[in-house]
Amino acid sequence: MNRKGDLQHNCPYMPIITTPAVPLLLFGQKKTEQQTAEETSVSKSKPRKLTGFPVVKYEIAEDKIKFSNSAGLFKKRWVVAKEFPVYEITVVESLGTWLSLSWNNEIYQFILKRKGESFAKLVQQIAELQEAHQKNLQKTQQASLRRRELLDAITVALPIVDCSFDILMGLHEKHVGWMRLESYAQALGDTFSFKAQTLASLDLDFAKIVAAVQNQTAKETAQEAFGVLRAIHDYFSALKPQEDLADTVPNFEHAKRIVLAYFTLNDLWFAKIVGETDIQKEFNIFEMQLADLSGQTGFKVMAEEFRPVLSDTGALGDGVWNARQLFRERLKQL
Repeated sequence: MNRKGDLQHNCPYMPIITTPAVPLLLFGQKKTEQQTAEETSVSKSKPRKLTGFPVVKYEIAEDKIKFSNSAGLFKKRWVVAKEFPVYEITVVESLGTWLSLSWNNEIYQFILKRKGESFAKLVQQIAELQEAHQKNLQKTQQASLRRRELLDAITVALPIVDCSFDILMGLHEKHVGWMRLESYAQALGDTFSFKAQTLASLDLDFAKIVAAVQNQTAKETAQEAFGVLRAIHDYFSALKPQEDLADTVPNFEHAKRIVLAYFTLNDLWFAKIVGETDIQKEFNIFEMQLADLSGQTGFKVMAEEFRPVLSDTGALGDGVWNARQLFRERLKQL
């Protein structure tokens, strides 16, 4: 018997590479994954290449950032390549000689080609200019709001002053016309409230003066009318100087003087009603008040313009209305 042949015939064929193939394949797979991870890590750590429009010089002039390059073969000159309004730039990024800025919803990138320099100084200048611009803008907006609210306060206060003086002057006529005084009181309404963002509120209650007029009690009516005038005078006098914006026209001091001058104008008529024969002294005060306002504000009116209407012999006729109207018309110049 040939045992060798039997062995070959009975034993299945097994290639010699089969057994070691699995571990070799697994080892090779692991190596490939490791190499891939290392390549990814190197790729992540590698800094990205910064690109941009090449420039040699930058400057800020006339509220614009200007990027320039030199031109000319023999006689060099600076040529502005790009420029941007400094206050319209929204985002600024910088890294050494690379700069990126956003303007008008577009992104612009630059590379500085001058040796030993970077965009660091420019970034700081932009930040400082924009911060100062923002502060000035807020200051301008605040001044505009304050001016508007002061003018509003004066405008709403003057008709109340008129009604109060009309009631006082009506009480000193030879025959008190209570029905007419009641119409003045009714014009005031029940209450008054002026609210503002930058000023204290002015709140007035006219219930007592209305009741006094309806009851036809002269003394109480006079007291309440004086009380209303005092409240308005005190409101403007109490405006705090430390909260004033001195550069605003009108400012607190101007507002006080305007209201005081209007009080004086009405008081001149009041003096006529009560029978004072010499009102020149008070007219001189009025003249100085107007001259002072004319020198400091746009309220340009001379006291002499009021002399003809103040000479009117009527008690509460066209004269007092014309005088008040002239004052208010000139107030619109502010």
